[in-house]
Amino acid sequence: MAFLVLLSNIMSVNFDFQIIDCSRDLQGISLIVARNEDAFSYLTDETDLLLLEDGTAPLPTEHVGDFISDAGWAHLCCEHA
Repeated sequence: MAFLVLLSNIMSVNFDFQIIDCSRDLQGISLIVARNEDAFSYLTDETDLLLLEDGTAPLPTEHVGDFISDAGWAHLCCEHA
């Protein structure tokens, strides 16, 4: 049992972004959520995305793959929810 707990701690990943599919409420829109300061700085400094008051960035769902690829080149990791 202790091995499983240790293994799950080793395998855990801290994602820099969470990508939320909003297709139920807004067809064709996903929200990008920065989960740390480096990710937020990337959104504000490196992308041309508009930030909403809550700090999320709406993105057309068809561009999510490009965002994940670009964030990966900046050594940032995304979780798609």
